[in-house]
Amino acid sequence: MVKGVKIDDAWVGRCKRYMGDEGCDLNRLVAFIKRGLVDARSENFKEKALDEPLTVAQQWLVLHLCLKDGIPEWVRNEELDENVPELIIPEPTTQGVVSTALNAAMRPVKSLTGSKQEEAEEPVQEQTDE
Repeated sequence: MVKGVKIDDAWVGRCKRYMGDEGCDLNRLVAFIKRGLVDARSENFKEKALDEPLTVAQQWLVLHLCLKDGIPEWVRNEELDENVPELIIPEPTTQGVVSTALNAAMRPVKSLTGSKQEEAEEPVQEQTDE
């Protein structure tokens, strides 16, 4: 038998339906998951959904699965999303980690509606630590 964090696909579906009804507010989504997939303020989600609370690991995994498909286009604000605020107090890291993080962070988010062909045509430049 394989040990792991077990979830039900219906939980992820319920969370995505909640985001569709209530908007993509991360604080509300996290609270919805922590409360057991219930939101008393929402007409469609005020009834008890689970017979037991989710474990912390299940909450993390459900959140990850809800967000893994990327940023919905309707959440984007192209003008504001291009702004990169500086940390007031720099985060202590090693050079290799900083380079890797910068390389990943500076890649633009791909549209979820873009074709696989469009993505394949764009070359990815890799940074090296020298």
